[in-house]
Amino acid sequence: MTAAGSSLRQRLARLLAWPLLGVLVLSGAYDYVQALQRAREDQDRALARVAIALAARLDLDADDGLNDDFAWHLTRTLAAMQRAEPRDRLVYLVRRPDGRALGGEAALAGTVTGGSPDEAVFADATLAGQSLRVVSYQHDSLLGRLQILVGETTHRRESQARRLMLDTLVPNVVLVALALGLMWLGVRTAMRPLEAVSRRIAAREAGDLGPVSFEGLPGELAPFAGTINDLLDRARAASAQQQAFLSDAAHQLRTPLAGIQTQLELARQSAPPHLESRLEQVRAALQRLGRSTHQMLALARSGPQAIQQEALQKLDLAGLLESAADDWLDSAVAAGVELIFDAHAVCVLASPWLLRELLANIIHNALQHTPRGGTVRVSCGPWGDGAQLCVEDTGPGIPPAERERVLERFYQLPGRTGGSGLGLAIVDEVARRHGAQLTLEDGAGGAGLRVIVRFPSRA
Repeated sequence: MTAAGSSLRQRLARLLAWPLLGVLVLSGAYDYVQALQRAREDQDRALARVAIALAARLDLDADDGLNDDFAWHLTRTLAAMQRAEPRDRLVYLVRRPDGRALGGEAALAGTVTGGSPDEAVFADATLAGQSLRVVSYQHDSLLGRLQILVGETTHRRESQARRLMLDTLVPNVVLVALALGLMWLGVRTAMRPLEAVSRRIAAREAGDLGPVSFEGLPGELAPFAGTINDLLDRARAASAQQQAFLSDAAHQLRTPLAGIQTQLELARQSAPPHLESRLEQVRAALQRLGRSTHQMLALARSGPQAIQQEALQKLDLAGLLESAADDWLDSAVAAGVELIFDAHAVCVLASPWLLRELLANIIHNALQHTPRGGTVRVSCGPWGDGAQLCVEDTGPGIPPAERERVLERFYQLPGRTGGSGLGLAIVDEVARRHGAQLTLEDGAGGAGLRVIVRFPSRA
C-alpha cells in the first residue's frame, strides 16, 4: 500500500502561492528601488540648488573676489542653508579656472570631474572618514569660469532609505499575507463541493454500490465522477452475478447432500452389524459437511452487497418463531432438551430468509451445547420502539473474555467441538446488515447463555 500523497488543496495552494509570492516580492523590490531613486533625485536637486545659490552669491560678491572676506561670505551663506537640515554637514570649494581655490575645503578638489557650464554633475566621495554626496557646478561669473563643489554627508539620505524600506516592506508584507489568505480561502471554497461528495461517499454503508450524486461538482471533474459511477455499476453487476451463483450453488448442493443422507439411512437398515457404526460416522460427518456448506453459503449471501440486492419486507417475529418450532422440535426431543417458545406479535423490516438463518444458528448452538434435561427458551416481543429476539439456554455459557472472539469466523472455544465456528459469525453479520444490536450475556442466575438481538425502531 503506497503512502498517501499531498492533498489536492495543498497542491493547488502550492501552485498558486509560490508564483504569487514571487510576484509580490518582485513588486515590493521594484517599488522600493523606484522610491529610493526618486528620493535620491530629489535630494540631488536640493544639493544642486545649494550650489546654484552659492553661484548667485558669487555674482553679488564678485567685486570682493580678491578680498579676504570673500570666503567668509560664502561660509556664512552655506551655514544659513545648513540650518534647514542640521543632521548633515555641508562643505564647499570654489576654484578658479587655473585651479586656485577661492575658499572652502581643498580636499573636495578632484572628487567630481567633467561637466559643462550651468550643469550639475554628481559623484560619491569620502572626506575625513565620512561618506559625501558631492555636486560640481561650473558658473561663468565676473571672476571667470568658476567650479563650485558642494558636499553633503549622507545621514539624512541613509535615514530616508531605511524609512522608505519600512514604508515599502510593511505594506507589501501585509499585501502578501492578505493575498495568501484570500488564495487559501478561495481554494477551500473551490474544494467544498468535492469535500461534500467525499463525505457522502464516506457516510455510505460498506456494500452501498448505488450511483454517487455529484451535484455541485465543478464541470472539470465530471469525467472523473462518471468514471466512479461506471465502476460502481460494474461492481454492482458483478455482485449480482455472484449472488446468483451463490443461490444456485446453495440449491444444487442441498439436493445431492440430502440424497446421499437418504441413501445412507437406507443402507444402515440393511447393513451388517459390524458396518452400522461406520455408516453412522459417515452420516454424522455428512450432516456436519452439509451444515457447514450451508453456513458458508449463508454467510456469503448475508454480506452487504447481497442484502442490497434483496428488498426488505415487513416480517412478524412471532410467525418466524412458530415456523422455527416446527423445524427444531424433533431435534430438541432427540437431544433431550426442553424447547420453549414465547412469542409476542411484533414486526420488523427484514429479509425473511436471513432472519430464519439467524434464528436457526442461535437455536442450533443452544441445542448443541445444552446438556440433556436442560432448557432452551426462545422469545420475541417489543423493545422500546423496536423489537427484540432472545434465545436463552442452560448450557455452559461463554466466558465474558471470549464473547468478542466467538463472533469471528471459524473460531471455536477451547474444549468445544462439533461445530464449524460459523454460527455466531452468521448471527452477527445478519444483525449488522439489519442495523440490529447483538448482545451475549449470562443466562438467568448466571448460568447458560442469553443471546439477544435488538432491532431498531419499526418506523
